[in-house]
Amino acid sequence: MQQATVVSQWGNSKGIRMPVEILRKAQIGLNDKLFFEVDEHKRVILTKMATPKNGTLEHLFKDYTDGAFQAELIDLGESVGNEKW
Repeated sequence: MQQATVVSQWGNSKGIRMPVEILRKAQIGLNDKLFFEVDEHKRVILTKMATPKNGTLEHLFKDYTDGAFQAELIDLGESVGNEKW
């Protein structure tokens, strides 16, 4: 699938708008991180950065090999101040 877009001025930066069909097909969502690279033919390649599955500790430590790993929740009791959790 190939579509055209235009480089636009946004403040001091330049930006492009990506058609929703392209975003859906590439499974790119709002705030996803993308890596840019340019190949020897001056083609711009965007690669979506992989994100941890649901941000779980198990996923973050899936390659950990230095001893046993077990996730546990710790109950710290009721809030006593302005905690944001």
